Amino acid sequence: MTEFSGRGAPPGGGARFGDDADRYLLWDAAYVLGSLSSTERREYEAHLSTCVPCRSAVAELSGVPALLALLDRDEMTAADDGALEPPPLRPELLESLLSKVSGRRRRSRLLTWTVAAAAAVVLAVGVLIAIRSGPVTPVPTPPRATATALTMTQTAPSGLAATVSLTSHGWGTRIEMACTYDEWPADTDHHDDDAGDKLAMVAVSRDGSHTQLATWMALSGVTAVPAGSTSMPIDEIVAVQVISADTGDVLLQRNL
Repeated sequence: MTEFSGRGAPPGGGARFGDDADRYLLWDAAYVLGSLSSTERREYEAHLSTCVPCRSAVAELSGVPALLALLDRDEMTAADDGALEPPPLRPELLESLLSKVSGRRRRSRLLTWTVAAAAAVVLAVGVLIAIRSGPVTPVPTPPRATATALTMTQTAPSGLAATVSLTSHGWGTRIEMACTYDEWPADTDHHDDDAGDKLAMVAVSRDGSHTQLATWMALSGVTAVPAGSTSMPIDEIVAVQVISADTGDVLLQRNL
């Protein structure tokens, strides 16, 4: 009979504990020697399909039955009689068995060193994170600079009235406007084209450049709410204008 010991448990009985790696740790020799029951053999073969270390162990022990077959009758009889001193093994048999044992010991040491190294890496990473973590100071989001609705001033006679609001963002400035074209009195004589002008909203920068942001049609008695965005920072804008899109005449302006 083959004697089992260690963390694992012999097939066919005995306490079993730990994870699957502990459960099947010493099944390899019993599998190679044919000591497993049919149920245990099927179970172990299913485990071998997913466990590389166990497959390697079985491969290493695959030659043991052939080595045992080299023992002659006298050596087997002496072992069965329980001799105090084991019979001397033939040199080639002893060399083969020692090679198998040495291979299993190397594999066991490699597994131990691998686990220890992995644990050391995890510990080092944990210490590094703990050192670097410390109190986290939140970075405040810069507040948006928002101007309330500012009344625009007429620069030329027209029926227009408007207010403008500017909002600063990290990417530039958002400009919104409410522009009303006066409703003509019912008894006023006017032409159809008097209340249909195409208007435009323009931002004027400190360097004198003009950026058109929106266009719309001025309709009598209707409030338009054009809006537009520009990459210019809010402190680079010196004025917002409402102009005639056809002639370029400035009708309303708000200096900032």
